[in-house]
Amino acid sequence: MKTELQNKLLKKYPQFFAHVENLKIYTGEKSMHEEVTELLNQKEIVLPIQFGFECGNGWYMLLDELMSCIEWHLNPKHSYPRKERIPFGIDQIKEKFSTLRFYYHGGDDEIAGMVSLAESLSGKICENCGTTINVGCTSGWLTTLCESCALKQRVIGRWKKNLEE
Repeated sequence: MKTELQNKLLKKYPQFFAHVENLKIYTGEKSMHEEVTELLNQKEIVLPIQFGFECGNGWYMLLDELMSCIEWHLNPKHSYPRKERIPFGIDQIKEKFSTLRFYYHGGDDEIAGMVSLAESLSGKICENCGTTINVGCTSGWLTTLCESCALKQRVIGRWKKNLEE
């Protein structure tokens, strides 16, 4: 994901990354080599989230909506009669086997359902541009793309439209 989109989410939902508060997160401010070297040279253990969101820009809105729903759910005034705080933190966000993987700690069954839904929906959203029209999956290295992005990336020969529409 482009660093500017990633940084928007980091700034909008800082409470989800509090466990990384004193650690460096890849932001794209320096070259990737410089930032990764800094990460690897820190004294603390390197957490996967420190390498940034490892997915395409097209899933930005999906991630924003997921985090917004989680934030709303975690607010005790929205979850009557629960008043206790539910611990929650994001450990890693990436694409794997053409769908979103959202790893976290804490949470509850409702958050697990939200995450499961978002991961499932990601298979119907172009990871590159975010459209839901003519979305399919490439073979080989699996990626969820629309037909237009598959053409632009010259992988149309390995692209097959999702039949479940």
